[in-house]
Amino acid sequence: MCKQNQQQQTSAQAQHSQEEKMPLDVEIRKAELEVQLATLRQNAAYNASLAGQMQRQFETYQRIAIPLSESDFVPAAYKGKVGNCVIAVEMAARLNVLPLTVMQNLCVVNGNPTWKAKFLIGCVNSCGRYTTLDYRISIDGTVGNVKYKTWEKDKSGKNHEVMKPFERPQLDNLMCVAYATEKATGKELVSTPVSIRMAIEEGWYMKSGSKWPTMPEQMLRYRAASFWVSSYAPEMAMGLRTEEEQRDIVDVEYEDLSETQPSQAPKPRPASTAIEEAKEKLRNRGASTSGGAKNEEKSNPATAMP
Repeated sequence: MCKQNQQQQTSAQAQHSQEEKMPLDVEIRKAELEVQLATLRQNAAYNASLAGQMQRQFETYQRIAIPLSESDFVPAAYKGKVGNCVIAVEMAARLNVLPLTVMQNLCVVNGNPTWKAKFLIGCVNSCGRYTTLDYRISIDGTVGNVKYKTWEKDKSGKNHEVMKPFERPQLDNLMCVAYATEKATGKELVSTPVSIRMAIEEGWYMKSGSKWPTMPEQMLRYRAASFWVSSYAPEMAMGLRTEEEQRDIVDVEYEDLSETQPSQAPKPRPASTAIEEAKEKLRNRGASTSGGAKNEEKSNPATAMP
């Protein structure tokens, strides 16, 4: 009987201790669940924010860019360069085209990213908002006596602007406009006219390596299409110039103008003899002042100190 009573007491004590521990375990579990819920809410708020969306997009673009940078089919500007591939993938997502399409048509000219004009023409033709981009080419007389701006080096070796007359004034002045019809409104959209005279005056025609003298009609179409996109669909170009526009920009070599600016003349410093003479004058002035004070005291003994 004693043993049974002891066993019952032991089991009762164990059950009582378990009952005391259970509320503590429940509270700990509740606290853990609350922490997990708070973390999930915080993560959900971050994922819904702009920063969270950008982070997820960047991680996705990076995963896509890594195998592209290792491919042999991408241009040299993207081969082994994950950063350039990430930018191309991001642009492709915005334009809703394949990344390889962007890589084949996004060129770097003089350190600036540019689009090929034919790519922008293809974007206009395939977007569905306009009819196929077309062109009107006409002849507006001859070029005539026009001048073009160029840069030459003077005797000191520095560039300066020079206006020269065009050597072929009898050349036909071809003119081109690009046009398409907006399907939603039925309105015909026409670009700014581009002509051979404009190309000469802007310096495109005479630039070294220019394609304007050899294929003028094709260059007119490219430039007219670029003007059309800039006027009516600038979101397709994303603020970038076309490759042909960038190559037509006249680059001027860097010139250091600091040597040509007049420097301030240094302030003249007094010579040593002038300094000594000034010191001697100050000594003489001090001596004469003290001597005059002593003579005044002698002549007026009432004012003299005792």
